[in-house]
Amino acid sequence: MHRRYAKKNIPIELLRALVTIVDTGSYTKAADALDLTQSAISSQIARLGRLLGGSIFAKGRGNMTPTKRGLLVLQYARRMLAMNDELLTFAGPNSAPRQFVIGLPSWLGDQRLIEIFERCSVSPTGELVSFRCDRTERLLGDLNLGSIDVAYLCNAINPPRIAVAQWSEQTVWVKSPKLVLSPGAPIPLISWPGTTGDRVAVELLEDSGMHCFVAFSAPEFSARLAAVAAGLGVLAVQARNVVPGIEVIRHGLPELPDNKAGIYARDGLELERHAPLLRTLTDLLVPHPLSESASAHPAGTGLAGTGLAGKELATPPPRVRTHELHRVR
Repeated sequence: MHRRYAKKNIPIELLRALVTIVDTGSYTKAADALDLTQSAISSQIARLGRLLGGSIFAKGRGNMTPTKRGLLVLQYARRMLAMNDELLTFAGPNSAPRQFVIGLPSWLGDQRLIEIFERCSVSPTGELVSFRCDRTERLLGDLNLGSIDVAYLCNAINPPRIAVAQWSEQTVWVKSPKLVLSPGAPIPLISWPGTTGDRVAVELLEDSGMHCFVAFSAPEFSARLAAVAAGLGVLAVQARNVVPGIEVIRHGLPELPDNKAGIYARDGLELERHAPLLRTLTDLLVPHPLSESASAHPAGTGLAGTGLAGKELATPPPRVRTHELHRVR
């Protein structure tokens, strides 16, 4: 690279190295994923730090915590890589036809995903439809970039301005019927630290004077749900994810706030043209109140009988309130 431009351009491979390190959790795994040596990965991160004028990760051997600068770089890196990869997809030597891309959160249950795939995989416009499951922040970033067309987002910070539909989703505490919570004992949590839901759950418990500990953690929602069914702990979930084998805790734990959710479209999307597909997606995703079969439990379930129910720290979860639902005509 000409010296005149040496500090004006950041090589894309440096950004890909950073994102891969964060996503895999280690330099070694990132090196394997990118088919590089660990020393090469370390050199790329060091060079990125020099170009940006500061450290990307906190000091300390093996420390994988991004600095304040590192977090900012990571946000831009994801966006730049998405644009790079999209450019290669649609304008590269093996470019593919433009698809209608639907973004969905990775915590949606298997049956709900199957139903969405089956009913939304064919667009009335004749376009190919593809799906992407990921974390809310990534879906939001890709939606803002235009690499996905519509996305179902919950509790998104600064959600997109084009809303196909918006509503509130009920959130509840769940556990296995065989799990008994002892009065005054720490609450065993099933979680994935760093997520918005996990942070809210911990803050509510602490504010209520209840101690808790992480009994199981995993990034995959299916694994967390399995841990609940096995009786390892309690989990805060959206009511739509209550499945047979787990029960809603009605009393004894602090009431969880509703999630603000919606289906959002990228800038420039022709809503009327895609109205039939968007209408089907909206009908599938707007939640219904917990059915009596899913939410009703005999007296003595939840925390009843443990001594915690007497504290009346929570009321039965409210019904789902659908508001500002913009149906596509």
